Amino acid sequence: MMLVTGATGTLGRDLVATLRERGHEVRGLSRSAPGHVHGDLLTGAGIAEAVDGVDVIIHAATDGRRDEAATDNLLKVVRDDQHLIYVSIVGVDRVPLPYYRSKYRIEQRVRERGGSILRATQFHNLVRGMARALTAAPIGLYPAFDIQPVDTRDVARRLAEIAEGGRVELEDFGGPAVRSARELFQLYLTSAGRRRPLLPVRLPGKIFGGYRSGGHLAPDRALGTITFEDFLAAR
Repeated sequence: MMLVTGATGTLGRDLVATLRERGHEVRGLSRSAPGHVHGDLLTGAGIAEAVDGVDVIIHAATDGRRDEAATDNLLKVVRDDQHLIYVSIVGVDRVPLPYYRSKYRIEQRVRERGGSILRATQFHNLVRGMARALTAAPIGLYPAFDIQPVDTRDVARRLAEIAEGGRVELEDFGGPAVRSARELFQLYLTSAGRRRPLLPVRLPGKIFGGYRSGGHLAPDRALGTITFEDFLAAR
């Protein structure tokens, strides 16, 4: 029996489907969505009941600045004999983004409890959303750094393998290739049937510098198989 937090999210939907396809009994945790067990990580209501009787807990829920409080409520009810797997982000220890720092602190809590951590690079969905937002005007913009987008179906597959195979202390999981943001944004525009001149955006500071230096990339862990083109074509 496996429990997936954030079961209705971008990754959670694919993860629940993947686990069931592999023959596992799965509980999806949601505040209110039909077909899932109901619980609220922010208040703790219903979480003990959702965790009771499961062997593996995959913590894929994310809620920005409230992630630490939500995870603390989950950890209060996780037993030592249950395998907790946390979904994090490549670069949380290298790019000084406040959200990343929060994820890194959560990693420390999970590691202290003997859990597993899988860090993924940026999801295809996120890159497409960035491209759509930054190319809405007649002149499009793109961040002047590289991205290694990964598909949530690939991440879900690896999480299922970890759930089946035992604890993994810390592992990076990247998309199939490191590519420039300009190239990825151009691919989005082509798929959307739009044409825009694209201008680079370069910002000062340590956060943008962390991205420029590739702190969010894992080129030696390019394990995903679904490309950004594949993702766009499927949409």
